[in-house]
Amino acid sequence: MSSFSTAAALRALKFSAHALRGPGQDCLLCVAPSGDRIVCGPCEASLPRLGACCIGCAVPLAFDGWCGACQRRPPRFDAATCVFEYRFPVDRLVHRFKYSGDLALGRWLAMQLAGRVRSAPRPDLIVAVPLMPSRLRVRGFNQALELAKVVARSLDVRVGVDAVARTRDTQPQPGLRRRQRRANLRGAFRCGIRLSGEHVAVVDDVITTGATADALAAALLAAGAGRASVWAVARTPDPAA
Repeated sequence: MSSFSTAAALRALKFSAHALRGPGQDCLLCVAPSGDRIVCGPCEASLPRLGACCIGCAVPLAFDGWCGACQRRPPRFDAATCVFEYRFPVDRLVHRFKYSGDLALGRWLAMQLAGRVRSAPRPDLIVAVPLMPSRLRVRGFNQALELAKVVARSLDVRVGVDAVARTRDTQPQPGLRRRQRRANLRGAFRCGIRLSGEHVAVVDDVITTGATADALAAALLAAGAGRASVWAVARTPDPAA
């Protein structure tokens, strides 16, 4: 757990309703004056950044290496890069962006991701994990695409807004075990453009088991991509197998 006090943690749960903030705002986490920053410097420094992790899927580990799941079944993407561990208060920030439509916070999260991947091999194309049409209608925006557009601009890389799509609605992933997630997503994505050996980076908000990224990487490779990488804001701890 970070150094946030109990009072600050309680205030963090009482996010204000406004999404766009200007100069003179308060920090979204500790509510101290933060100037033009959404999250103040001390709070940003206290966030749970991802340290040692799996080389393949980025699940947190005691030391860098391959997790058991990736050793048994290597993912079809070459590597996953994430900024944070998906725990308090990062989970609250991601939830606010996704479900309260705080696009200013989404841009801040995207810039954190852009900073993390700036030294990684530069892809030829960035795509976002597509939402199911039914979920997109309810939410009004695809959080992964909002992240992808900001990251692409920051790195000066082309973003394929409509390059990938869902071929069908799938069962919600929460509550499913790893094998069930893979079966649920089998054949769920298609790439609508022809690729010729390009390196494609897939952007998402959170990686849980990597099943979604793996299914999307399979669609990209089938369309001719030379390699697929996965970039996400946060990675959950090791989920149930």
